[in-house]
Amino acid sequence: MAATLSPLRRAGATLLALAALLGGAARGTAGPLTLPGTEERVVVSRGGLPYRLFITAPREPPPPAGYPVLYVLDGNAVAGTLSDLARTQARNQGGLIQPAVLVAVGYPGDAPHNMPRRARDLTPVPAPPGEGTGTYLTPEQTGAADAFLSFLLDELRPLIAADFPVDPARQGLMGHSFGGLFTLHALFTLPEAFSTYIAASPSIWWANRAILNEEAAFAAHPPAGTRRLLLTVGAYEQTLHPGLRTQPDADKVAQRLAARGMVDAARDLAGRIAALPGRPVAVRFEILPGQTHASAAPHALLAGLEFFLGPDSTGTAP
Repeated sequence: MAATLSPLRRAGATLLALAALLGGAARGTAGPLTLPGTEERVVVSRGGLPYRLFITAPREPPPPAGYPVLYVLDGNAVAGTLSDLARTQARNQGGLIQPAVLVAVGYPGDAPHNMPRRARDLTPVPAPPGEGTGTYLTPEQTGAADAFLSFLLDELRPLIAADFPVDPARQGLMGHSFGGLFTLHALFTLPEAFSTYIAASPSIWWANRAILNEEAAFAAHPPAGTRRLLLTVGAYEQTLHPGLRTQPDADKVAQRLAARGMVDAARDLAGRIAALPGRPVAVRFEILPGQTHASAAPHALLAGLEFFLGPDSTGTAP
C-alpha cells in the first residue's frame, strides 16, 4: 500500500520541488551562515600563528572619545552569541549595552574550541611535569600566555585602532575558563593594559594555583588608578549538578570539581583583591545560580557585556 503524505509533508515536498525548478538549493547544500554586522578576518602573528577574528562594529556613530573595545577570548565559541547580544541588547533595542567594537579572538576552523592552541595561549605557566602526559596539556605545549598577550597588545590592538575610531582609555578583556585565568594573568602582570577585566569561571587551579603567586606580587605593588574586575562562577562548579548525577563518570567528575574548588577560589580571590589598600581594583563577584562550568559561559558573556558597557560601566563596580 502506498504511504499517504500528510498535508505538512506534501507542502514541504512542493516547496523543495519549486526550489529545484528555480535553481535553489535543497537542504544540505546551503551556503555558509553569516553573522549580521560581524566581519571575519584571519591574521597571522609575527610568530607565524594564525588567528580567526570575529569583529562586530556598531552602527551608531562613535562618541567623542571613540568606541570602547572589548576583546573576548575563545572567539569560535562565542562569536554567534556575542553578535546576537550586540544586536538585541543594545540601548536602541531596550537593552543596556552601549555601542562598542567587539573583537572575538579565535582560531582557524569550525570547532568551538581549539584545545591545543588555547592551552598554549591562555596558560601563564607550563603544566607541571606528568600532568596531561600524552595530551595537549604537556609542559612543552602550555605556558605561552605572555606571547599571546603581546600579540593582543602589540599586533592586534593597533590593527583595530587603524580601522575604527576607538577610545584607548576604555579597553576590556574577557575570557572563560582558561580564558578567565589568562584575564587574571593580564590584570596581575600588566594592569595598565586594559581598563576592565572580566574573568569568567577562571581556572585558578591550574599548575598548583600558580596564578596566586602573580596575585601576591600584584598585591605587594598595586598600580595607581583604578581598574575594574568582574569575577563570575557557576554555582555548580564545585559540586556536581543534580541533573548530572546519573552520568557514568559522575563520581569522578564530582571528585575533580571538589579538588579544584572553583567557587571558593574565585570568591576568596575577589575578597582579597577588593580589600587591597587604596582599592586599585574595583571588584564585583557573582555566582551564577544553577550553572555548571560549561553552562555558565553564555550567562557570563551577557553579564560581562553589561559590566563593561552598561549604565554604570564608567564608574566603579558596586
